[in-house]
Amino acid sequence: MKNDQDPVSIPDDLSFEILTYLPVKSLLQFKCVCQKWRNVISDPSFAEAHRSRSAAALLISVPDMSSPYMMSSLVSLKDGEARRPIVPVLPYHRNISQSVNGFVCIYQQYDPSLRVLLYNPSTREHVTLPSTAVENLGFRFHCIALGFDPSTKTYKILRVWTGGGGFNYEIFTLGGGAWRVINDGPFDGLTRKGICLDGSIYWADNLVMRNSILAFDVGEEKFRSVLTPPGALTWKGIEWDMIEIDGHIAIVDLHDVVESISNVITMWKFEDPINGVWNQKRILLPKFCIPKPLPFTGHRPLFVTSIGSGELTLIPGQFFSDWYVFRYNLEEGKARKEVFSRSPENDWNDDFPLIGFCGLYAYKESVISLREICRLL
Repeated sequence: MKNDQDPVSIPDDLSFEILTYLPVKSLLQFKCVCQKWRNVISDPSFAEAHRSRSAAALLISVPDMSSPYMMSSLVSLKDGEARRPIVPVLPYHRNISQSVNGFVCIYQQYDPSLRVLLYNPSTREHVTLPSTAVENLGFRFHCIALGFDPSTKTYKILRVWTGGGGFNYEIFTLGGGAWRVINDGPFDGLTRKGICLDGSIYWADNLVMRNSILAFDVGEEKFRSVLTPPGALTWKGIEWDMIEIDGHIAIVDLHDVVESISNVITMWKFEDPINGVWNQKRILLPKFCIPKPLPFTGHRPLFVTSIGSGELTLIPGQFFSDWYVFRYNLEEGKARKEVFSRSPENDWNDDFPLIGFCGLYAYKESVISLREICRLL
């Protein structure tokens, strides 16, 4: 006779499939249920499948009025809710890198200690990287980019900093132990965040480049220049953004909107990196997507990024009573407003935060363990 109390056996492939749809918070709890689930969730193939199904979130770095020297803290916008992720060791910062496979680098651009924290916001694991390999005489500032080489599954952190009469370039391989000097870096430094895509980190920096963007091959550890269309004026002030959209690098020109000339933005998408092909698209934004100009010198009224397939995400330069973004569907030419409620779990000291110059980051949850990658178990 069949015992009604006998547990139901779920095939392994079905268990794998179900688990990939769960949030990281639940998966971390399920790893403690049994060794079998722990092994499944810890498998690199599971982490990759889970990340591919995770909904993208938006990380915003905003000045915190309650922090020392008005430093910034993180706000995550996802599933209709605004949250403040807890960042250990370095709760306040000046800069974070682009997210790569769920990891970010957190640092203070003008900190002479050159401290860099590698952090997984989903698991709350963090690793403090070793100090620089070069004596930082005459330090002024440093900039960090996180990269990933898909051919070797290797994470690397690239740093440029001023000191010793010029610009210094170093690279750190996660699990490798120490920073290494790169001797053939560009003559000028880089101030904006990089975007890692298909094994290369891309920059468009108005202080360095004209008619080109810079690319760094993470595997070969070599820099190269990538020509851009004549109309993509990436050196023209702060009126443009470089983003990743649908697996491509794109440059978005916001000049006419920022200067209140028209509601049109222009996007150049890098469709074919091998042959250097860029495609241009002019986008007419609905009036309700364009906030009023801010009465602050050097602050933009609008920022743009992409966290969804075929969509641009438009973010106002300052939030007031509500946290909200606009989603613009490129195929349909339609926009919608998405409002985020403030999580009651967090303390919201600043009701009117301004978005920083490089304060927008697309992010996907990751169950990957930093300790396993860094061999710190």
